[in-house]
Amino acid sequence: MKKILASILAASLMTGAVSACKGETDPTEQVIPDRIAGAPMSAELRTLDESENEQYRRAYLNTAFDLLRNKTGNGTNVMISPASIMIALSMAEAGAHGTTRDQMAALWGGQEDSDGQLSYAAELLDRLNSSEGVSMHAADSMWINQQILAGVLKDDYVDFVRDNYDSEVNMLDLDDAALDRINGWVNDNTDGMIDKIIDSFEPNTAMMLLNAIAFDGSWQQQYEEHQVHDGTFRNSDGTESDVTMLNSEEGLYLENDDATGFIKFYEGCQYAFVVMLPKDEDCDADSFLADFTGDDFNGFMDSQTYEYQVFATLPEFEYDYGDSFAGTLRDLGMTDAFSPAGADLTGIAELEDGNLYIGDVIHKTHIEVDSAGTRAAAVTAVSIRATGAMIGDDNIRRVECDRPFAYAIVDTTDNTPVFIGTVNNL
Repeated sequence: MKKILASILAASLMTGAVSACKGETDPTEQVIPDRIAGAPMSAELRTLDESENEQYRRAYLNTAFDLLRNKTGNGTNVMISPASIMIALSMAEAGAHGTTRDQMAALWGGQEDSDGQLSYAAELLDRLNSSEGVSMHAADSMWINQQILAGVLKDDYVDFVRDNYDSEVNMLDLDDAALDRINGWVNDNTDGMIDKIIDSFEPNTAMMLLNAIAFDGSWQQQYEEHQVHDGTFRNSDGTESDVTMLNSEEGLYLENDDATGFIKFYEGCQYAFVVMLPKDEDCDADSFLADFTGDDFNGFMDSQTYEYQVFATLPEFEYDYGDSFAGTLRDLGMTDAFSPAGADLTGIAELEDGNLYIGDVIHKTHIEVDSAGTRAAAVTAVSIRATGAMIGDDNIRRVECDRPFAYAIVDTTDNTPVFIGTVNNL
């Protein structure tokens, strides 16, 4: 299904700024065997009109800052990609029903129109892959555990996600080889900036849904040699660090009651780097964001003006970030999807003995900012698990030493214990 972007201008986070800018997979593993006919997907994606696009954009902004704020507060560097999180979750939402689906849609503004919210996520994916002036690549993939879902996976769900989210589809055993393939996919689709997303599978993992985004943009106005200087950065704990400072004169100035800022464009002007600097010099970024919402960001962006000559200073920086977002999403109201008994993901599959639910949502990012431009990447993995699943029961056992235990060190010639001991307290 070819989706047509509706009113990209209205949907863009940089509406005014952009307008003002100057200057190989084994094919046999793609086949889904033993498909069964399921009920038709309830979500019929449509082209959103301008007002709908703006509605979902506003909701997306507010959720984006809610997600970020939930991860700040300890003085560390944090970066998330709300786009990656939303698109990955939307692939799971497409197979959800009832309150499970309502809660997932409401997270992104689809309280009364989950179909519209899925359409917004699909259009955003299209826009990412239609970017101009920068290298931007967004990809989705579905990794299906054939030990659990072969014969019960609903073909209409697979077709919906493949057609509307351009997802690669793989059915296989979730073993070490699959782990290498998934992490290899992550590495390839983040241009090597993120080398892996998971270290192992839970035995009841039924499916992994992944989204990856890679960005590489050069500044439209490159920094000249005389604009790059050694400088000092004051950390939130009061210590100082030696850094490389980038100095420039920019055209667009931003200001609200709490912050000032500027906009620096990437080649092609579809993307830009936005700075929000607290006016209170003793306020760190965490404190600034404590009450900052998506609506505040929208107002901040609307304040852009060419009235001033803007001298901007920006440090070069690079860091990685990663965390589980399961707790954060629960805090924001998406509770049912994580409930082993209460989740309704029957649009994906209906198990004879058991139920599908979301086990975890893992998110990793990477960013580099220097005098040439910016490289950034994100990957989100939604782990869908099955209750009652005994995977490879004859081959897998779990011994978890999370309580008192005894041990022996034996001579294996005749299994004579050389040492015997107990562990009761640690």
